[in-house]
Amino acid sequence: MRGSGPRVYYKLRAPIHGVKLESRPGSTMRDPTQDLVLIPTEATIELETISAPASGLVDVLWNGGAYAVYYGDLQEKAQIVTAGK
Repeated sequence: MRGSGPRVYYKLRAPIHGVKLESRPGSTMRDPTQDLVLIPTEATIELETISAPASGLVDVLWNGGAYAVYYGDLQEKAQIVTAGK
């Protein structure tokens, strides 16, 4: 479900919360689960898509899964480490 633009990676300076997303059968969209995870400090995550612009949520890939996190948390608690194709 990655966009066609360059890949953007962030390294966390502090932990952030994320909601686990799961695939929706027959669709490229993902649905949120009830699983709230804490993505730890020093984790490197990939920005995948802006899932809900009005709410400030973005989808990120980490540790083999997809998660919805607040973009404001990324801006406050992470730094871009790699942007490329």
